[in-house]
Amino acid sequence: MQPDRPPHASAANPASDLASIAEVRARVVASVERLAGSESVSLAQARGRVLAAPLIAERSLPVFDHSAMDGYALGLQDGCDTYRLVGRVVAGDGQPDRLQAGEALRIFTGAPIPAGADAVIMQEQVSIAGPMIRPLCPIARGDNIRRAGEDVASGVPLARAGTLLDARHIALAAAVGLAHLDVRHKLRVAVLSTGNELATPGEPLADGRIFDSNRPMIAACLERPGVEIIDLGIVRDDRTAIIAAMQRAAGMADLIVTTGGASVGDEDYLVRALLEAGGDIEMARAAIRPGKPFTFGHVLRPGESTRVPIAILPGNPFAALVTTLLFVRPMIEQGLGLPAQQFAPLPAEANFTCPRTARRTEFLPARVTGRGQYGLPQIARLGRGGSARLKPLIEADGLAVIAPGETAVEPGTLIGYLPFGTAFSL
Repeated sequence: MQPDRPPHASAANPASDLASIAEVRARVVASVERLAGSESVSLAQARGRVLAAPLIAERSLPVFDHSAMDGYALGLQDGCDTYRLVGRVVAGDGQPDRLQAGEALRIFTGAPIPAGADAVIMQEQVSIAGPMIRPLCPIARGDNIRRAGEDVASGVPLARAGTLLDARHIALAAAVGLAHLDVRHKLRVAVLSTGNELATPGEPLADGRIFDSNRPMIAACLERPGVEIIDLGIVRDDRTAIIAAMQRAAGMADLIVTTGGASVGDEDYLVRALLEAGGDIEMARAAIRPGKPFTFGHVLRPGESTRVPIAILPGNPFAALVTTLLFVRPMIEQGLGLPAQQFAPLPAEANFTCPRTARRTEFLPARVTGRGQYGLPQIARLGRGGSARLKPLIEADGLAVIAPGETAVEPGTLIGYLPFGTAFSL
């Protein structure tokens, strides 16, 4: 495919038996309730949390009129070309005495402006002769004076409820004198892996077993200051053990994320155990590759009618990563009350060949290697394929996205690209 102009990559799904990316994202987000309740945290703990109520300025900024630079405060007088120096004030001093017309006060950045001062002239723009100073340039009233409230007026909202706090908000809150902020409670996310073959890193590795990389990876993808990760470890492929683990997770978490057992093989117990435990499956099978077995449903919280969302991810590491970024991240954002990041691959140009057999949106580890004929990023595929491969991800700077219906990808084909440095940051 080489059209005359570069289109945006499409995520449409022609396969009627599979849910499209847009459909899955909409449904999983709709199932998550925003957190209720709040807590007060110090400014040191507020970064990355979500405001529970509007942030209101309790005082004006600046608090008082002050000098914007080192220089001289002047009491302007018509026809006066020299001013008598009557004192000195620095930042941190109290309010100086009133300045009379024809007088000057040595002043430094941040120092309070005396009553009667009309302007501040930079120290480089005066000549000094004993107790007298002479301006060397024209002066206008208000020059170099920061007026009280010109940045923020007392009582105005600084940020609305639902704002994700970063260093800018912390600085503004501190500047108006707030030591604590009301933020929404943390979203509790329980993460567990299933599989007899799995061992926890650091344990002795018996024959036929592998270390569990999915659980640490998923936790790292979801970790943020407003999220509490509950690590429930590895659960064996045993129906009773899986039911107990899901019920335990539902009793302590707002969202459950599992990996492994999502398919329909004889040893894939998780979906069957969920149904036997009284849970439900809202949707299964997404039109993506890798990650088609992604399953979403609910677990009843023990002793309650509350339905806790559960995302059941494939066991292959790359598939688990893709479904975490595509579907679980939006659930986290919804629970925290944040606007969901849109699935919007950037237009890019392939610098590789890839035969296509599946009518699904395909994701591949990729790296930008230059610019193509349209000035778009030119993308190289990394690795030989397979959803169990991790090393190509280390060398990748994003994911190539191949739309369904693309019969083959060749150098020059227009595809999508999701850089890790944006919404898909790791």
